[in-house]
Amino acid sequence: MTTTVLQEPGPDMVMLAGDWHGNTGWATSLIISAGVRGIRVILQLGDFGFWVPGLRRDRYLDEIETACVRHDVTVLWVDGNHEFHPGLNELPIDPATGLRPIRPHIFHLPRGLRWRWHGKTWMALGGAHSVDRPMRKPGVSWWPEERLTAADVSHAISGGPVDVIVAHDAPDGYEIPGLPGGFPPAELYQADLHRQLVGEVVDATAPTVLFHGHYHVRYTAYRGETRVVGLADDSGNLADDSGNFVKSAMLLDLTV
Repeated sequence: MTTTVLQEPGPDMVMLAGDWHGNTGWATSLIISAGVRGIRVILQLGDFGFWVPGLRRDRYLDEIETACVRHDVTVLWVDGNHEFHPGLNELPIDPATGLRPIRPHIFHLPRGLRWRWHGKTWMALGGAHSVDRPMRKPGVSWWPEERLTAADVSHAISGGPVDVIVAHDAPDGYEIPGLPGGFPPAELYQADLHRQLVGEVVDATAPTVLFHGHYHVRYTAYRGETRVVGLADDSGNLADDSGNFVKSAMLLDLTV
């Protein structure tokens, strides 16, 4: 499976989407919404729903693929913390594109992958820390590969500056609004350390904008010269009464 989706000039417009968590109905609704708007590419910002092997994952991926075929949409996604990382990392990467094919219209964006659309350099940066780790079972619902490694960071910054980062986690340096409490302090500390790794990448690559998921809240902040946009998840309403995306997805014009 290969694709020309990352080739320049690239799509004129893309949809960015927050966490899907393997929610088939939510994902297919967004694919339909993209298709009817003439949008051919969705960039999904992690916690996509690449679960352990089994009927649940197969049905999810197959139904998304069916929706993509029907509406002429390709889904590109970065890995979140809640993915089956060992299985994902075992899948081959297409040497021609740098993408990891999952289905003919579904591709994983490996950490540090770069591409150019409309003259701008984009980079993928998956990974985050699970603050609910004590409630998860290692090897069943949690894997240490969820976090960025020093090698991931080194790879991400090795190519120099970028214009846009699509990530799962947010960088450090500011407070994310509207976060729920109650998580163990030790896990929050580890989450902060992971944000520092993302911040290290931002410092080295100086993107104009970074889009991310993970925190399930929609907000915009600034970290120095970088605009940071967080998208919400598969809870709540997909759009307002006028059909405009408000929290969990957004449209981005790449021609301006």
